[in-house]
Amino acid sequence: MRLINTPMASLALAITFGASVHAQAADTVTFAGWGGALQDTERTAYLKPAEKALGITIKEDNMDGLAAVRAQVMSGKPKWDVVELASNDCVLAQEQGLTEPLDYSVISTDGVASNFYGKNWIASNAYSTVLAWAKDATGPTPKNWQEFFDPSIKASRSLYRQPYTTLELALIADGVSPKQLYPLDIDRAFKVLERIKPQVVNWWRSGTDSAQLLRSREVDALSIWASRVDELKKSGENVDYTYDHALLDYDCVVVPKGAPNKALAMKLIAEIMKPESQATLVTVIPNPPINVKAYDTGIIPADMAATLPTAPANIDKVVFFDPVWWQAHQAEVQRRYDLFIQN
Repeated sequence: MRLINTPMASLALAITFGASVHAQAADTVTFAGWGGALQDTERTAYLKPAEKALGITIKEDNMDGLAAVRAQVMSGKPKWDVVELASNDCVLAQEQGLTEPLDYSVISTDGVASNFYGKNWIASNAYSTVLAWAKDATGPTPKNWQEFFDPSIKASRSLYRQPYTTLELALIADGVSPKQLYPLDIDRAFKVLERIKPQVVNWWRSGTDSAQLLRSREVDALSIWASRVDELKKSGENVDYTYDHALLDYDCVVVPKGAPNKALAMKLIAEIMKPESQATLVTVIPNPPINVKAYDTGIIPADMAATLPTAPANIDKVVFFDPVWWQAHQAEVQRRYDLFIQN
């Protein structure tokens, strides 16, 4: 068939080409995560399967937290469609009007506990702060939080250089019921911390720092993210930990206000929250699923499920972090905590 080059034909071709370009753009969505091993795993567990299921292209970017999202939204031209943030920041972003309401007619919450999602955010993967110890320490080591905060047990210790999670653990050690943690009794928590402050030889800043403290045996026991201890155990280190009264926190996903592909963003989040996606993630990196139906997929081996804090066998042993409370109180508590460490 021969094309006739007429003005009308050229106009028709231009309209067709323009529509094609528009359709192609509409079939692209951008996901921004933390980078590193976590995002590499999310690509395998979430993004590639979602591309196939939705017939779209998913672009990726890295970001370093809420400030980056705020800058894009304030510019009026956000380039990200789905962003993964820490739980505190998801709540704060909603309060500050930086995110879109999620479409729960598209995103299923079946298998997701009500404390794991809000109007504008939903938890995507969990992690927990646990008590870990060196099994080959020369003296006695604490095996629960009550012992950890007992100064009569002469062990070297380390705690997180942030008040959130740390104050909760101190209160649990002092007998506060996990179901009655919030609102936090700040004065009581600092009194508990004061007991063992001379034995806290290091206040760790990052997951890498905490793991190195245990690997080098600079400390006998510490609060640490469970995935970091798992890595040490797999490398042959003689260390262990307990999920009893572990503090469960999570990352969550949001859609920035004014995201260019909002409808597709909702569909991508729906794929992220599917049991199969959640189960696949934890088989590659030890970030447990939020959707408990992931444990019914057959993807997670039974011996692995036995070690995960969100598994049915362990969920009653853990304590749930409350980012809503911290969003309202973090600034004042942070100042007091920083002074406590320095003095």
